[in-house]
Amino acid sequence: MRTKNSIEFFVRFFGKYELNYLLNKYNMKLLITKFKMPLLMGVSMLVIGQTAVNAKNSIIGKPELELHKEVKVLTQKLLSPQGTAYSLYVNLMKNTVSGFGQANNVKFLLNSSLKANGAGTNQLLNTSDNIYFVEKTKSLSVDGYNTITAADTITIAVTDLSVGTNYQLQLIATAFKVPGVTTMIVDRYANTITELTGDTTTLAFTPTADVNTYGKRFALAFKVSTLPIRLISGSAERLNNGQVKVNWNTLGEVELASYTLESSTNAVNYTAVSTVDAKNAVSANYSITDSKATNATKYYRIKATDVDGSATYSKVFVVTGISAAISVYPNPVVGNTLHISTNNLTEGKYAVALYSLLGKKVFATTIDGKSNAYNLNIGKQTAGQYSLVISSEAKIISTTTLQVK
Repeated sequence: MRTKNSIEFFVRFFGKYELNYLLNKYNMKLLITKFKMPLLMGVSMLVIGQTAVNAKNSIIGKPELELHKEVKVLTQKLLSPQGTAYSLYVNLMKNTVSGFGQANNVKFLLNSSLKANGAGTNQLLNTSDNIYFVEKTKSLSVDGYNTITAADTITIAVTDLSVGTNYQLQLIATAFKVPGVTTMIVDRYANTITELTGDTTTLAFTPTADVNTYGKRFALAFKVSTLPIRLISGSAERLNNGQVKVNWNTLGEVELASYTLESSTNAVNYTAVSTVDAKNAVSANYSITDSKATNATKYYRIKATDVDGSATYSKVFVVTGISAAISVYPNPVVGNTLHISTNNLTEGKYAVALYSLLGKKVFATTIDGKSNAYNLNIGKQTAGQYSLVISSEAKIISTTTLQVK
């Protein structure tokens, strides 16, 4: 019987903590009442007394708008997790006089952006026909994993069922086509394992007085195929500080030991920059920064090393070099002092030489590239035209024509 402070909620997809937040904020009491809603509608319904709020489409009646906004935020938070996710829906179907209908349902997510396996939303238990994932001491309506391995087994509990009534466990895998992974439903009582080969898989069962005919009877299990590692995307970019960051994403890692980022200045001879351990996940993201990158054009590739020592390589990522800017002044030169200003000049030894029109070297020194400004005493030179050449061991960096007065 309703009182002034009693409000009846019909909720799908909401967890205990989200509901407690709303209840505490609005000083409400909670009465759990079961209701049915078709799966995959993408709609969450909240009923406040006789007033209904459709969190996705429209508002029926005159609800408290502030409460409606918060319900909508919570709904979006739960139904639209961060990052790309695979979703598996599990329906508990019950046979009634009108046929099989959905009594309850849960959802399993595979999302690489989740912080840990077993992350999910607590299930609010009804007085009958409950279904939930078992994660240690938690009962979850939404269970989430960031990676899947062959060792993972996720128990699906069905409790408070009607003895002697026919039920079905319906698994909808339309949005759970994970490359390299075969998903299976294990029936511990019937001792069967069924692969989810199509969009929908259905297991029929009838609970009896024997608790083994329901309870923790079912479980999700996985087979991870030994597909070769595939680099699905990668990029290399030069950062503002001149370092180079290489990012890559992978798909189908199996028995992989590590990744090594290698760099080269000629796309022929490569040296190792850094190594990271492989995550051996269905999909994974990696990043390595080359803190010793120079301003020259660099070539990068990723070496994937298997546990048996064999290796494969990614395509080559090219990072264009940064041209050094060199200014020489004053020009014409008056007196003995010459100033050199540099920008983006890689640290190293550079030869500075002043040549006459006849090609005679009349002045020579070196700079180290560590500074952006150098003051050179070129001595007293005969008035005329000269060439100032700055070079590294490999090539000429700059040639400037000077007039000396």
